[in-house]
Amino acid sequence: MANTVVINGDGRKFTLSPDLKLYALIDAGFVKTSRGNFNYEHPLYNDSPYNAPTKLKMTIDKNLSHLTMVVTDRNGLQKVNIFKNKQLAQTVELLDYILKDLEERKIIIPVKD
Repeated sequence: MANTVVINGDGRKFTLSPDLKLYALIDAGFVKTSRGNFNYEHPLYNDSPYNAPTKLKMTIDKNLSHLTMVVTDRNGLQKVNIFKNKQLAQTVELLDYILKDLEERKIIIPVKD
């Protein structure tokens, strides 16, 4: 886990918001694990979430200080770069929408270089 993360193929960097609240994680759909961390998985789909070729996976540690964020294949085992395939433009739009929502909920913030 890191303080600043970059999604594979994306130029933007994100970190946890200093205003992060536990209830915001729960409202956004994060699930608490047996170790106390918070996991978030969201399918990135065009038509049906059940046929989604990729998904966004995030983990925030139990101290709310470290973050991981990655786009994976359907099984969640391999990283996928959705930015290099023009046919996945709608998937990139959905990812942008999810990231914007997480910013508005004060869970993550963009890092300026």
